Amino acid sequence: MHFLSNPSVLLTLSVVTSGVSGVAVHNVHRHRGLTCYEDNTLRALERFSSDAAVFCPKFLNAPNQQVPSNFAGVPTSRLSSACSCFQKTAAPVNPVSSPTTAPTTAPAVPPTPTSLFTVKTTPVSIPPSVASSVATSSATSSSPTTGPTTIRATNGKAYSGGKRGLVYDYKSQDYSRFFKDSSKIAFGSDWGVNRSPAPGVSLDIGQFFPTITVDGSLTNSGWLSAVKALLSSGTPMIFASNEPDNSGQANLTPAQAATVYKNYVQPFAGQVALASPAVTNGGGATGLDYLENFVGQCGSCHFDIINVHHYVNRQDLSVDQAVSAVKSYLTNDVAAVQAKHPQLQNTKICLGEFWLWGASDADGADYLTKLLPWLDSNSNVACYQAFGGLWEGNFINSAGTGLSKSGQVYHDL
Repeated sequence: MHFLSNPSVLLTLSVVTSGVSGVAVHNVHRHRGLTCYEDNTLRALERFSSDAAVFCPKFLNAPNQQVPSNFAGVPTSRLSSACSCFQKTAAPVNPVSSPTTAPTTAPAVPPTPTSLFTVKTTPVSIPPSVASSVATSSATSSSPTTGPTTIRATNGKAYSGGKRGLVYDYKSQDYSRFFKDSSKIAFGSDWGVNRSPAPGVSLDIGQFFPTITVDGSLTNSGWLSAVKALLSSGTPMIFASNEPDNSGQANLTPAQAATVYKNYVQPFAGQVALASPAVTNGGGATGLDYLENFVGQCGSCHFDIINVHHYVNRQDLSVDQAVSAVKSYLTNDVAAVQAKHPQLQNTKICLGEFWLWGASDADGADYLTKLLPWLDSNSNVACYQAFGGLWEGNFINSAGTGLSKSGQVYHDL
């Protein structure tokens, strides 16, 4: 998920059902002749269920009702059927068990600042059309040999091997200055290949992880040269397509996402850690089901990292329940998918985006305080990025003069 080029529009992410006990997942349900499909409209209603519970009865009775801002981005043609399905299928959220207690011992400190991401050395097939272009992608890169190759940062701030990253975009101004003195921030990403996506915007901290984007013909003419330059400066990881299972983001079929991966990500196998396309935690054919379909389409594709996103809404869950939902999702749901597919076994997880939507600044700080130690101490989690981001009203206070409470926790804890 990320912001559109229009500063006034924030994309709505598909909702989260996995990892929360008692939340109904609506793939395809039929109720008294009504067929309900789990699409973005129904997920939006589920995500803001408290608003939907008030709005839907009124809308079904009088469709000229003003649409609440939380649903303003969904197709009005789908609201009637989605509201009907919401009323038929919505179920109250039952309490979940208390969050698993995080280990009381601190995670071992890496012996060197270069030990987090390890590139698997399984031989892979590189498409001939791009093999020659990639061959010289980095003066320091070499073909895999026996044993793992440790990814090393070679420029700028020494890569600390930390897991914590920051998401940012053209609206972020120069807010990275508020995190420059944090020993916790190791990298950042902006859903593209430009470390500085706009004048005055930079990530003057840690490493930069690029993300492949493509046009309608599934091509990106500048990608290979951009990644070659980034690799030569020490970039340790590439993110594949951002939420291809979300119509508001990359919006690719599993087969299309596999084509993009094979052409633009796979060629760098063995030189840098490769992350799978970042999927939402939606239901139906999205989320982990989409990831499994993608893996099947990709065949012998090489993965070092599974990239997943996780969002829940504060109106539906307590802070403790939201923390438990993330833990369950990574420990149970994602792990089950890893176990089913040889290409994903022995990979680590990147929680590329996560947040508790609708949380107050205090609740956001509480959420991070309870979740970050678990992520930091979990050996299966390679990296994570909270979607607090470098924006006013998120990790930056509304005045743009410093960190919010949640931003301070992300900076310090």
